[in-house]
Amino acid sequence: MKFFKVILFAFAVAFTSGCAPSLKGGVWLHETQYRTGGIPKVFRSEPGVSSFDFVLERKGKQIDGIVIIKSEDEGSRRIVMTSLFGMTFLDFELKGETIKINYCIEQLNREKVILLFKKDFEILFNPDHSHITKYLFNPDGTINTLEQGNGITKVRMNFDDYTDKFPQDIKISHPWLRIKLNLKKSAYETGESVQN
Repeated sequence: MKFFKVILFAFAVAFTSGCAPSLKGGVWLHETQYRTGGIPKVFRSEPGVSSFDFVLERKGKQIDGIVIIKSEDEGSRRIVMTSLFGMTFLDFELKGETIKINYCIEQLNREKVILLFKKDFEILFNPDHSHITKYLFNPDGTINTLEQGNGITKVRMNFDDYTDKFPQDIKISHPWLRIKLNLKKSAYETGESVQN
């Protein structure tokens, strides 16, 4: 009887969630003028260092700190998440499809958590990397919202407060996992590089 209930629940979830993002009013990449490339970027791709204040929430609990992103080139970036007091939570590098973990606190050191961060930052750096993404655009052509995946893998990103064609406020949410990562451009840019 218990097995039957599990199967029925799984069927109900699959039936109600469908097989595609549910962003109302959104359009698929192939339905936009960007189907052959050139979708507006939401993160500067030139080499340099960017910093964001972050708040990470899960099931009502939250941690906050600073995210420092060092871009070497289009395909190589180092992301360091620290507390406001300088304690490192996570330090990893993305190069193409590969990820290199330099440091991770025990609480975050789970393969699924690391892969979740990897996917989120890959989308942030390259918002048209998947054809199964839906977009809402602002009147000026910048991206307002994008959504990718469905069910437990669904991610939604909202982009606000654009300055020089790039958002200063980014909200990343995983509704089924009840995880939210809010990034707000820091009032200062360090100009210093992340140490190796």
